[in-house]
Amino acid sequence: MMHSANSLQNCPICSTAAMTRSAFNRGSIRFAHRTILCAAQTLICWTLLMTSVEAQEQMATVADKRIDECSGLAASLRHPDSLWMHNDSGDKPRLFRVGTDGQTQAVCRIDNAKAVDWEDICSFDFRGESWLLIADVGDNQAKRKLGKSPCTLYLLREPQDRKISSVDYDVRIRFEYDNGPHNCEGVAVDVERQEILLLTKESPLSAAVYHLPLDLSDSKQELVAEQLIRLPIAFATGLDISADSRTLIAVTMWDGWVCHRQPEQDWDQALRNQLHHVMMPQRKQGESVCFSADGRFVYVNSEKKKQPLWRLNVDNLVPGTR
Repeated sequence: MMHSANSLQNCPICSTAAMTRSAFNRGSIRFAHRTILCAAQTLICWTLLMTSVEAQEQMATVADKRIDECSGLAASLRHPDSLWMHNDSGDKPRLFRVGTDGQTQAVCRIDNAKAVDWEDICSFDFRGESWLLIADVGDNQAKRKLGKSPCTLYLLREPQDRKISSVDYDVRIRFEYDNGPHNCEGVAVDVERQEILLLTKESPLSAAVYHLPLDLSDSKQELVAEQLIRLPIAFATGLDISADSRTLIAVTMWDGWVCHRQPEQDWDQALRNQLHHVMMPQRKQGESVCFSADGRFVYVNSEKKKQPLWRLNVDNLVPGTR
């Protein structure tokens, strides 16, 4: 049986944790110690509630040693059985196109882009064209604002040539959040609703979803991301939405959360009522997730060199949604 996020409120372990935290607040134990204890208790609770995912398959091992900190993963919509990957902070502004056999097919530099802290990438089809969105949104120090090293989204038409070496972006979105800086490691596009979702990685016990409008007609934009909802997701590291704009998946370093949105719902409504907790394959440091181009599967990968590429059957994530 799968459990929604709301069921955590009735868990005896969580209730005990809440009372313990209250007692700590009245004492003299440092905040860092309280945070570590709360995180450990919450992770124990989620371990008891989570459900394993059947039909998971290790497709390959990512062979390219240059891919040593994969924090972004997106299905190619132009090249079958191919995925786009990028490293975390410290690398050049470049993408790797990797086959589901783990072999690198092409390396593409993004001209005129900076790589301050790339944290995610997603692919989407908009009016018959395949697009990529690269999210330079990492902010461990919570200092990035429009006036200082702003969080930036680069949107570009997916390269069609199999051996392309560089490409320029088509749209650049600089933004800040409506309530101050946040660290963020997940981004996704809902084409139906024409919005971009951002999943923050904040305290050990929570995350928040923000949204921006999807507008590909303006090449240079400065926006403010508005908060939609807070979620009980610890250490969120990746996000994606299926091509039909119905199913959302978020991952942490250990586990995953899935939400299926009904046609009449927005994501705020769906995430309040239909967020399910599921177990992911064991990864060293799970950072990346994406739906396959046809929406039938989910791919997950990890940071570190030569990491397994896993494929999960969507029907086993939330039965009855397909």
